[in-house]
Amino acid sequence: MKRALLQIKKYWLINLVTFIISLVVGMVIFCLMYFLRGKTLISAVDGIAVGAVSVLFIGLLCWMAHLGAFDTFAFGFKQLGSMLFAKDARRDGNYADYRDKKFENRNNSSFNFVAIIAAGLILCLALLVLEIVYNASL
Repeated sequence: MKRALLQIKKYWLINLVTFIISLVVGMVIFCLMYFLRGKTLISAVDGIAVGAVSVLFIGLLCWMAHLGAFDTFAFGFKQLGSMLFAKDARRDGNYADYRDKKFENRNNSSFNFVAIIAAGLILCLALLVLEIVYNASL
């Protein structure tokens, strides 16, 4: 029981850190655009839009990778590397074995992409608020 609770705490701590890092990355992109383009409301809206969309798309790409969308490319590059640089080429067998092994590993891993997508959605909410303020000031 204690081991399960420790694993749950570890899972939530990892997701919390991932969420905070994602928010910081979005805010750094926002600050770069805001301060480099001039401190106006339209540059704030543009900066938060670029930051929000960037973080959201990174989260969606992580989700796609978790679902196995890039397994074909990973297997191909791994096979190419093993043929070029290693003596034991094709040690993983065929693609079906590789895919099954990756699927088992994915079932045992955490869903870190949820925290990144949540951070992107929070930044999109901030974008919506800034857009309403900008439209009200016109």
